[in-house]
Amino acid sequence: MTKFDLIYNPFTKEKKFSVNERQDSFEECWGTGKKELSEWVNVFFEKLYKKYNDSEMEISFKGIIRDYEFLEDAKNVYEKNNSSVKIKLIDKDCSNTTEKLGQLKELFEKMQKETPFEQLKSDELKQLFERIVSSEFEMAVVGTMSSGKSTLINAMLGRELLPARNEATTATLAKIHDIDGATNFTGKSLDKDHKELVSCDPLTLKNMNTLNGNPETSVIEIYGDILGIESKDLQLVLTDTPGPNNSRTDEHKEHTYSLLQADYKPMILYVLNGTQPETTDDNSLLNDVAKAMNSGDRQAQERFIFVLNKADEFDPAKEQDVPKKVSDVRNYLEKHNIHNPRIFPAASRMAKVIRQYQNNQPLTETEQDDILPKYKTFIKREWKHFSNFSPLSVNSKTIQDKMIADAQEKDDEYAEALVYTGIPAIELAISEYLMKYALPAKITEGVYSFKEKIDNLGVEAAEKERLKGNKAAVEQLTETLKKIEDVLSKGDKADAVRKKIDELSVQSNLKTSFEKVRSNLMGEFTQKTQKMQNSRIHRDTAEAYIDSLKTFLPELETKFRIDIQGALNKVLKIQAQEAVEEYKKYLEDLIGSVSYDIPPAAIIGDLASSISVTSTLDSYSHIEDIKVGSHQELNKNKKWYKPWTWFEEKYHTVDDYEKQEFVNFSEYLEGEVLSNLEESVDSTRNAAFDWAIEEEKKFKKFFKGQLVKLDEAIQEKLSEKKQTLEDKSKFEDSIKENERNLKWISSFKSELDSLLAI
Repeated sequence: MTKFDLIYNPFTKEKKFSVNERQDSFEECWGTGKKELSEWVNVFFEKLYKKYNDSEMEISFKGIIRDYEFLEDAKNVYEKNNSSVKIKLIDKDCSNTTEKLGQLKELFEKMQKETPFEQLKSDELKQLFERIVSSEFEMAVVGTMSSGKSTLINAMLGRELLPARNEATTATLAKIHDIDGATNFTGKSLDKDHKELVSCDPLTLKNMNTLNGNPETSVIEIYGDILGIESKDLQLVLTDTPGPNNSRTDEHKEHTYSLLQADYKPMILYVLNGTQPETTDDNSLLNDVAKAMNSGDRQAQERFIFVLNKADEFDPAKEQDVPKKVSDVRNYLEKHNIHNPRIFPAASRMAKVIRQYQNNQPLTETEQDDILPKYKTFIKREWKHFSNFSPLSVNSKTIQDKMIADAQEKDDEYAEALVYTGIPAIELAISEYLMKYALPAKITEGVYSFKEKIDNLGVEAAEKERLKGNKAAVEQLTETLKKIEDVLSKGDKADAVRKKIDELSVQSNLKTSFEKVRSNLMGEFTQKTQKMQNSRIHRDTAEAYIDSLKTFLPELETKFRIDIQGALNKVLKIQAQEAVEEYKKYLEDLIGSVSYDIPPAAIIGDLASSISVTSTLDSYSHIEDIKVGSHQELNKNKKWYKPWTWFEEKYHTVDDYEKQEFVNFSEYLEGEVLSNLEESVDSTRNAAFDWAIEEEKKFKKFFKGQLVKLDEAIQEKLSEKKQTLEDKSKFEDSIKENERNLKWISSFKSELDSLLAI
C-alpha cells in the first residue's frame, strides 16, 4: 500500500505532498498552480494511480473540512468507476472556517485596543473590516410566473410576505436581508435613483402590496429572519427577481444576467414548476445559466440550485414518481447544455403553511381546512419524503437526518413533515455554499488587507531599526534624502510618469474585446433565428416569430450592454493598474509603500440605440390560392335528353381554394431585423469608444492630480526625517518608540499568519 500525505492551504493555495514519508513535487505531477482544490480534485486519484501504479492507497489529508469533503466525494466517484482500486482517506484534524472568522474578528478588536499606530484605528480601516467580515452575500431566486417562486420564498420566511398569485405581481426587485433572531420584518421602498419612498415597521403582505403597487417603486429592501439560514458570519440577501418580461426598469432586466457574470459567484436558486417544467420562457435564461455553469470549477456548479417545485402534485399512479420527474428535468436541462445539475424536489406550499402554523402566523380558510391537514400524508407516503431525493453532501445529509430524528423523538409531526417537504434540504445546501466558498475567501481577504496596512507601517519602522547605532547608515540616509530632494526638484521621474500616462490608450485592446462580445451576440442571434430562415411561411406563423423576437432581442441587447461594459471596465482597469504600479514602485523605493483608490469606471448610459422589431410584414408577403379541401357537386350536365351524358357520374369532385398570405421571413430577417441589430451594435460600439475616450481623459486628469499630492506628501515626509536626524534627543526617543512598534508589528503579523495556517 502506498501512503500519501497531502496538506492543502485554501487561503494561500500552498500544497505539501509526500509519498511514503518522502517529499514529492506536487506541481510537476499536476501543474495546479494557484488553483482551488475543487478545480483539480476530480483528476487527483486517477493521476495518483497512473504515476504510482498501486491499487491500494492511503491518503492523509490536512486542510479545511470543505476540501476534505471534496476529496471524499472524488474518492467515492473514482472507486465506483474503478472497482479494483481501494482508497483509504484519513482526516488529519481538518479545521473549520467558521472558527477562523471568529478569530479574525477577535484579532481586529485586539488590534483596535492595543496598536501603537493611530492609523490602525481610523474609520477607513474600520469600514474596511466591516466590509470584509460583514458584507452581504446575494442569492437570486429566478423562476417563471407559475413556478411558485414567491411561495418558496415565503416558505423560507415562514410567513406570507410576498404576493403569490398566478399573475405578474412582482414588477420590482425585492431584496430580503437575513437578520438572525429578528422577531418581525421591516421594509422600505426605493425609487430608481435609490431614494427612500416609504418605510414599514412591521412589514406585512398588505403594505408589501401597497409598496409594490406604487409605479415609482424600483426596489423593496426587506429585513428579517430567513428561518433555515444561519447568517451569524455572513448576511444572506435573498433577491426575488421579476421576470424579464415583467420588469419596470432596464436595471431589473440586467440584474439576473449581471449575477451570472459576477466574479464573486453569487448563488442562483432556479425554481421550476414540477407539473410543467418545460416552458419557452426559460430558454434564454437557461442558456445563460449553462454558460456560467460550464465556465469554471466545482464552485461554478454548486452555486446553482434547481428546485423542482410542486412535487406533491405528482401522481405515482400515472408514472409521475419523483425519480422519473427528476430524470425528465435533468434531460430537459441537458438539452440546454446544463450538465449534472443539482435538482431538489420540493413542496413549498406545504412547507410555508407548516411554518406559518408553527410561528402562529395567520392562515387562510383554505390553508386551515384543505392544506395543513394533509401534512400527515408527507409522513405516511414515502414518495413524499422529498428530503430523500435531495442531492446533499454527506455532512448536510447527516444534519438533515438529525432534524428528522429530533422531530420523531419529540413526537413533533409538523417538524418531521416539514423536513420531508424538501425546503430544509434547500436551506442546508445554501448554508453549505456560504460556508464552503464565501467564508474562506473572506478570511483570506481580511488577513491580507490587514497585513498590507501593517506592512506599510513596517517599512519606515524597519528603516529606523537599521539606523540604530549605525553612524554610517545615518550618513547614508542623509545623503539619500538629499538625492531624493534633487530628484523631486528636477521633476524628471514625475515628468516621465506623466508622459507615460499621456500615452495611455485603451483603443486597441478595446477593439479586441468588442469583437469578441459582438461575435457572441451574433452567434446567439443566428442560433435563435435558424429555424425562422424560411422563404415561405404563413402570416400567422410570421407574427408568432415576431412576438418571439420582441422578447428575445431586448434580452440579447441587455446582455450585450453588460458584456461590453465589463470589457470596457476591464481594459481600462488593466491599463490604469500598470501605470499605478510603476509609480507606486518608484515611491516605495524612496519613502515606503503608498496606496490610493483609482476612480471607478462609469456605466454606459442610454447612448446605444435600442434594438426594435417592426411588425410590418406587407413588403415581404404575397397572396396565394391554396387548396384547402374539396366537395361533391351535382353534375348539372347530366340530362335524360342528352344520351351522351347517361353514363357520366351523378356527382363530381370540386376543389376548394382560399386566399392565404405567405411571408418571405428570410428576407424580413435580413431587411428589418438583422439590419436593425447591426445598427444597434454599431451604435453601441461608437458609444463604447466615446465613453472609453472620456474615461481615459478623466483617469489621466485624476492621476496627474494625484502625482502632485504624492510629491507634496514626499516633501513633507522628507522634512520630518531631516528634523529627526538633526535632533539627537528626538532621534533617540524615536528609536526607542520604534523598538516597541517593531515588536508589536512582528507579534501581530504572526497572529495574522496563524489564521491562514493549516
